Amino acid sequence: MISNSKIDKIGEALKGSSELSGTNYQELLKWRNSFEPTLDYYFNKLKTRVDEKNRASLARRLKRIESIQIKLKRFKSMRLSTLQDIAGVRCVLKDVEELDATYELLRGLKTKHILKRLDDYQSKPKEDGYRGIHLVYQSEKSKMIEIQLRTELQHTWATAVEIYGELQNTSFKTGGGDKLWREFFQLLSSVFAYKEQRIPLIQHLGLTEKQIKRKLIALMDRLNVIERLNASTNNLDVIVEKYNSSGKAGKYALLELDLLGNQTRIEIFNKKDVAKAIEIYTYKELTSKDTNIVFVNIEDLENIRKSYPNYFMDTRNLLEILSKIKLGDF
Repeated sequence: MISNSKIDKIGEALKGSSELSGTNYQELLKWRNSFEPTLDYYFNKLKTRVDEKNRASLARRLKRIESIQIKLKRFKSMRLSTLQDIAGVRCVLKDVEELDATYELLRGLKTKHILKRLDDYQSKPKEDGYRGIHLVYQSEKSKMIEIQLRTELQHTWATAVEIYGELQNTSFKTGGGDKLWREFFQLLSSVFAYKEQRIPLIQHLGLTEKQIKRKLIALMDRLNVIERLNASTNNLDVIVEKYNSSGKAGKYALLELDLLGNQTRIEIFNKKDVAKAIEIYTYKELTSKDTNIVFVNIEDLENIRKSYPNYFMDTRNLLEILSKIKLGDF
């Protein structure tokens, strides 16, 4: 197994502008992929302990190399070996009551790992408007995994930010993007917070819910948000392929978003073929420069779309909510 000092050297190279050598890239991928067993452990914990009727979706993923590089460049002093979200499980709950209940369940859950960090972005939202709860566990081999808990509204907001970031080829999460669009997402976050009886962003604390909605609607009109999202999303071709050597139902998937080709490709794998799935994922990350790829665990095809609407440029739920806000029905 690669040492922490070696992986940290690779991390420092990622922060630079030069590309990694083939050997270093392969070592990085092997290290990233070694988080799979811990990822599986927590996915199954949530699947068996959180009632299916209380969750909108449950999914997991290994962090893309591109995303790792972006994060390291953003936080210059961060070491790659201490990155807490190389592997992540995301559980989307029906509402804030179920989110709170799942959070309490996790806090009281006996586990062989240490709860290393807790970030409550519900009580204290991020400046950009992100809300949710993150719990970071550290395994006995010092591998860290992040569990994200969100409500459906919080998930709609977060994936909308990612979708528009894809369209604009920017990252709103790192402070990029147009200033007015950042303000739109901040106002939307506060509207969602009021809907869920949670606190709005700090910059909106002096405003009433009606005042925030008026500001949001005015900005939606100015930016033509509904029209622009309608014209730019929801029209991708979706291609589903099955890699299935044993004939059983698939439980893993590779999602590949190709905006230039206007398509999303889904490759389905069963548990027996998970090693092959990771091998293909690794190869595609090495060779595919114009597509966005992620390896995820799934329960069914519909769950993929709910968990990762950004890979389908799917803004239908968001557009429905925005229309209701404009009509005063939200």
